[in-house]
Amino acid sequence: MINRRQLLLGTAALTLGGGLSSCRANAADALRVTLLEGAVPAEVLQQFRRQSAEPVEFQSVAQLQSLFQQLQRWQQPVAESGSAIDRWLPGRQPNRQVAPHNLVSLGDYWLTSAIAQNLLEPLEIPATTLAKLPLPWQQFGSRTPTGQLAQPSEAAISQKIWAVPYKVQALVIVYRQSQFPDASPENPPFKTWKDLLQPALRQKIILPDHPRIVLGLVQKIQRDRFNPTFEIEANGNVSQPADALSSALIESLSAPFAQLNQQVRAYDAHNSLKALVNEDADVAVGWSAEVRAALDRYQDLKVVIPAEGSLLSADMWVRPKGALMSKAAQQWIDFCWQTGPATQISIADRGLSPVFLSNDANLPETLTDGLLSGLDFVSSELLLPLPSELQTAYFSVWQQLRATS
Repeated sequence: MINRRQLLLGTAALTLGGGLSSCRANAADALRVTLLEGAVPAEVLQQFRRQSAEPVEFQSVAQLQSLFQQLQRWQQPVAESGSAIDRWLPGRQPNRQVAPHNLVSLGDYWLTSAIAQNLLEPLEIPATTLAKLPLPWQQFGSRTPTGQLAQPSEAAISQKIWAVPYKVQALVIVYRQSQFPDASPENPPFKTWKDLLQPALRQKIILPDHPRIVLGLVQKIQRDRFNPTFEIEANGNVSQPADALSSALIESLSAPFAQLNQQVRAYDAHNSLKALVNEDADVAVGWSAEVRAALDRYQDLKVVIPAEGSLLSADMWVRPKGALMSKAAQQWIDFCWQTGPATQISIADRGLSPVFLSNDANLPETLTDGLLSGLDFVSSELLLPLPSELQTAYFSVWQQLRATS
């Protein structure tokens, strides 16, 4: 699990402008959206609700993983309570399946599993709205029934888009300025990801405790690509069984992993920035949305994204299985991609709206000094889904390499 937020699990209804009466909330034309807490500013939610001709309800969830779990709960059969006789007693009301919300925010890391588990349906988005999204992100949301990326020919035939992003973030390097006194924006201490291998940084780096990121980083340093290169068959699988893939990965990654591993003080998904603040480490690698909040509080912390590009991850809108793709749902997606709301979303959640990622996009002035404003998105890579065989091999290799390190 890539845990990008350390928050308590929970949900809370956002009551905007008095909320919804029960009869209105259950209307067929009502829009109900479940989203990550704080991901969309309250003023953006209020603005859309004011202009919508339909009733609108937003519900917030504190963790990305709980959004995936909510998708699973909606598809689970309703358990009957009591005995068989009790169910026939007068006044007894049968348990009813709770209708899924029209749209749900989901981290791209869970998209493949959500499709493979039959938790989603393709989105229905007008071509004029979809055209606002850069082509790579349209292709990223076009998937096979197993959740793998659709090949260009398959995408052209099916035109099924399973997810669209509303906010993108990048993997960044955070360092303590006091340990790099000669560093400056014009002369950053990390011009490439390979600079993490500097001898002076031995046992001074905190990396995320996750094989997908760490092994991706090893491959970026070794082969200049975060995502693995492998041959995909027509059915979406890789051409080798998991055991063979594990052996091949072990052989190719053992030496470069050992080289990076000697630089690592700890693998930690939650406390890397705390280690920097406490001066237990000099450098950390993490997601930009998490890092940005710490920069406002600790002046000694600085961020750099190597000019060769980074690894990108996105929070996306998906449609739960059985949910109505109403006109209001289509309008909400379009609204999030309009310049004003997209700018506010980018500022609030410290990422960047995908509408600003195309080569000819004009970045609003309020975002020109943002954390991702100078990122080379053309050279960066999306966090691609792994076929099941390769995912199994990744975790196997991670365990073996960590055990021998």
